[in-house]
Amino acid sequence: MNGLWLYLHFPLLPLEIQCAADVREPSILLDEHGARLLLCNDAARAQGLEPGMAVARALSMVPDVRMLREDTRQAAQQLQGLALWSGRFSARVSLQPPCGILLELASMLRYFRGLDALWDNIQQQLRSLELSCMSATGHSPLAARVLALDGGFCAADAAAHLQRLQSVPIERLELDAKLRAQFHGLGFSLLGELLALPRLELAYRFGPGITAWLERLTGQRPDPPVYFDMPAVFLGELPLAYEVERTEALLFGLRRLLSQLEGFLRAHYWRALRLQLDLLQSEGQQSLSVGHASGAQSADIWLELCRLRLEPLTLARPVIGLRIEVTEFRELESGGEDLFSTAKTQAAPAQLLSRLQVRLGEQALYRVVPCEDHRPERSWRKAPLNGALPAQPDTPGLRPLWLLAAPESLSPALVKRSIELLQGPERIVSGWWDQQPVRRDYYVGRWPDGRRGWLYREPAGGWYLHGWFG
Repeated sequence: MNGLWLYLHFPLLPLEIQCAADVREPSILLDEHGARLLLCNDAARAQGLEPGMAVARALSMVPDVRMLREDTRQAAQQLQGLALWSGRFSARVSLQPPCGILLELASMLRYFRGLDALWDNIQQQLRSLELSCMSATGHSPLAARVLALDGGFCAADAAAHLQRLQSVPIERLELDAKLRAQFHGLGFSLLGELLALPRLELAYRFGPGITAWLERLTGQRPDPPVYFDMPAVFLGELPLAYEVERTEALLFGLRRLLSQLEGFLRAHYWRALRLQLDLLQSEGQQSLSVGHASGAQSADIWLELCRLRLEPLTLARPVIGLRIEVTEFRELESGGEDLFSTAKTQAAPAQLLSRLQVRLGEQALYRVVPCEDHRPERSWRKAPLNGALPAQPDTPGLRPLWLLAAPESLSPALVKRSIELLQGPERIVSGWWDQQPVRRDYYVGRWPDGRRGWLYREPAGGWYLHGWFG
């Protein structure tokens, strides 16, 4: 099954979902019996600890090492979260338990303007996850996996992959240990030496399983993966390794959840308008609603809004987990974004409004929308920032941006002597149906200091100022 595939291998995933990849504290993951070391982070390895070592010996070497228990359910959830995260790069994602993700790339290269741009984008996003990862491309799913486990590789064509496969040590192949020992006994040490052997002779001596495996590796035998079904709703949950008592310490876990959200939204071509953030506690939870004025996909944007929302919050109890649910979303407008677009460095108006809403409260900001009424003071109303704009009624003549709360009386002599009438009259006669009728002749006038105002005259001859032009 020829094409182009990317395999992402997270060798320390069960350990790093409970602590950051770059944490300086020596940390180890124990096996199911709690007797031996299953995984070690870089800080633990630097002090001589290794997988397979007995716990007693590890403690004698590093007494203050942080010991963690494996949580298979949590690791499976995190792998699914990584599949959601990878939805920003490919529509075809396959889970490879316990620590791998396979992405089909051939159909995505045109959108990302080639493999180099896509590879750089993926590597940049991987660094933001703070997870150890080995990545490689391959012309078959198995080739991508083998090359990732051997340290990584990136190329676009099958010939380069086949050449790189020649140098993979047999001891790193995921073959039966007895079979690997047989190959070593015959003097074979590299995968290229197996690929050079006749298939019939290999099958006769070692069984048909090895030839089928090599054919899957080289793309001569179909090897279709089982693809991950993107869920219709987003509900992400992340247990925390520590009880967190300060809100700023929640941002690390939030970043991981929001990166999953971004992949989910991009895969569905949606923008999230509102999230519910639940801070899970030993007894109950604290729930926060976080909104964006026009909807957003970016994890960085949502992280900033969540941070602003958390800053003034006092935690009732220590937090032991996080949960995020999308409660409102909208479809992405056609042409609004593409898969290879980069985030704008300047803050968009909608982002600024969203920050202000989080800081001041959603009721503190509103927008002005028109109403079907010719009386200026009744031709508008307050509306929430979110939602579609109503149709704009036809309004003749100029209208000022600054309308006074109530018209101010003007001296007729002042109007005659000092104000130059530039436009008008525009007659407005309305309101007879609600016992608040108006009959006015409106003008655009210029004051001696250059200001332009909107003023009107009533039938009795009185003059009033109703607004100012910018």
